[in-house]
Parts: sequence; structure tokens; C-alpha cells
Amino acid sequence: MTDRLAGKTAFITAAGQGIGRATAEAFVREGARVIATDINDELLADLARTLRCETRRLDVTDASAVLAASIEANAKSTVNVLFNAAGFVHHGTILDCDEVAFDFSIDLNVRAMYRVTRAFLPPMLKAGGGSIVNFGSINSIGAEKLLTTYTASKGAVLTLTKAIALDFGAQGIRANTVCPGFVDTPLNVPHYEALGGREALEAGLPDFQPIGRAIEPIEIAHSVAFLLSDHSTAITGTAFVVDGGVLAGA
Repeated sequence: MTDRLAGKTAFITAAGQGIGRATAEAFVREGARVIATDINDELLADLARTLRCETRRLDVTDASAVLAASIEANAKSTVNVLFNAAGFVHHGTILDCDEVAFDFSIDLNVRAMYRVTRAFLPPMLKAGGGSIVNFGSINSIGAEKLLTTYTASKGAVLTLTKAIALDFGAQGIRANTVCPGFVDTPLNVPHYEALGGREALEAGLPDFQPIGRAIEPIEIAHSVAFLLSDHSTAITGTAFVVDGGVLAGA
């Protein structure tokens, strides 16, 4: 434990499992007051049993619920560390994605980050600053076969984050996008099942990801903690790539 986030109040979406959960655990170890949210009550209950943090059910597609969560979270101490981790992976080409599926992907992957950031930004500004990390992907930077809708949404996340960094940097706000390669999380299960299952994915992973393995959620969590801490005060508006070398040859 390094206490990089000591004295910080952190708000995390989709904290019930995968990268969100690993990040909540890392933030607690780093000394932050953590408010962990998720839409899944069972995951939240398990989180509350095992981790020293506050929990709240939150549907990030519900604007009124997001605003209420911000008011409640900021009542005790200003949230100055925000990690927008909620996301969804749609597998397929543009022909596999109807407008309902496309709208859902954009709503959860992009509009939710807009809603949450818009709700939490005013208290940060009033308090003199804060740091935001939005969950992107290597697909924020480059496309990948059979991930058309996901790629479109993650590209939007990156440019949205850059705009926030430009608009509010002089007021003490930093905003960055963490861009993972392939991470072994429940979010990716439908995608690798569509590609032939876990064994097929693991067999082909060394050709895709030069480190030869899946990235662990905690490895992403450590990067997020760094970006949200005062150890990265000159870093803003970036695509912070944690991809095991995938983009090295791009």
C-alpha cells in the first residue's frame, strides 16, 4: 500500500466485478474513501461484505439517479476522484447491430460517462479541482474486427475525455482515458465465446498481445490509481494505453 489516494474521495461506477472491483479494492488500499456503485445488488452485497467501502446501487443510464448519487456522495466530502468504469461489449459487424443494440451501446459506453461526469464536475470545480478517468480501450485508438459498435463508442469516449481536459484544465480538472488491451473479465466473455471459446482465445492470444497472456484487472487498477493520484498531476487529455504491447507495431 502506498497511500497515493489518502485524503481523496473516490466514486466508481460498475464496481461489482472485473476492472471496477479491482479498482475499488486498490483505491481502498491506497487510502481513499471509496463509494462503489453497480446495478447488480448481489455484486454490491458481496462488495460490502468484503471491502471497507460505501456501496450504492446505481443505473448509470438513469440521469436522475446519477444526479441523486452525486448529491449524496458529495454531502460528506467532495468527490475529487472519479472512475467511469461502466461499459458493454457488442460483438459483430455493423450488419449484426440493429439500432436498438447500437443505441444501448452508445448509451452505456458514452452517454453514461457524460451523465456521471456532468453530475460530479460542478462540486469538483467548486472545491478547486479533481481527476477523472474514463474507461476506454485500445479500440478507442484503432478498430478491431467484429467490434464495430464497441469501437465506435470507445472512440467517442476518448474524444469526450480530451474535450473535458481542454475545457477545464485551467480550473484544476484532469481527465484521462485508460485504454486496456485484452483483460480477462466478465465483460469480455460474450466476445471470446463468439470467437470459439476461452481455449481458442488463449491459443491465439500470444499472436495478438505480445506479453502472451491476458492482462489482469489489478494491472489496470494500478494504472487508474496512478492517473487519479497526485503522482500524475501533469497528465491530462491522454489515452493511457495498458495493452500488453498490442499497439506497439501500429
